[in-house]
Amino acid sequence: MLKRVIVFGVHSYIGFGLCERLISEGVEVKAILSKPKDPYQRKMLEERLLMIGRNALLHITNVYEKTDDDNEIDMILHCCDDSREDSLMNEDRVNVMKSVELAQLFSIPYVYIASRNQDEKDTRIEHIKYCENYLNEHLKTRSYIKLPCLYGPFQPSTERIHQYLVDHERNKKNRLIIDEPILFIQDAIQSIWGLLENVKSGTTYFIHADVKQEKESSFLLEFRKNEYIPKHDENETIYMKEPTSIEEGLMDQVTCIEKFNQILKM
Repeated sequence: MLKRVIVFGVHSYIGFGLCERLISEGVEVKAILSKPKDPYQRKMLEERLLMIGRNALLHITNVYEKTDDDNEIDMILHCCDDSREDSLMNEDRVNVMKSVELAQLFSIPYVYIASRNQDEKDTRIEHIKYCENYLNEHLKTRSYIKLPCLYGPFQPSTERIHQYLVDHERNKKNRLIIDEPILFIQDAIQSIWGLLENVKSGTTYFIHADVKQEKESSFLLEFRKNEYIPKHDENETIYMKEPTSIEEGLMDQVTCIEKFNQILKM
């Protein structure tokens, strides 16, 4: 059973959500967090931290510093930066090196987690490749968890689904085209949590769900492609049998956008 973990990349979409889940399960987390320069993302991160408040299980720092408690760490999780900021990606590369150094020092399981961005930029694709190549070269006892495009509350404002929902609330009759696999954020976190206790070293996992277009919806949607085709480097596929419906997931995201837009305008 996990008792203490180090999580790098807590500022990322999946990273913060995963930290929330870990502390809710009673796991002590040392969270390494980088601060975005984008004003909106920075304010949203601050609001999420305020929501957690003081929690004895969560220790947040911007730069890793070793403490005596680190000798009792059970696992290192590195959540790949998902921003479009070069400075954050550069910090993430430094943290990959540091996290690998720690995994070697403590001889503990290491899990690297990355999700797709919609309209993925070449710079981020190169960043993920850099990190994975570094891990392959320097750390043999590691595992990968790969995720499709994630949506739901607190999705980064640069993502296409977020932008569509903002327009939707302004009564703009745009259509959201789903042309790649997507996964609701809480479904992803639930799957990762269920996997961590039994994660296999050297294995690459892909988590996905068959999200389908509903007959009646409050949103203008068009599903062109949402199936998943395994890649040659993925050893195990985790398929969610009962994923959150697209309608429920989008409604949760709309509620989040409405709530925090009001807060950020104050």
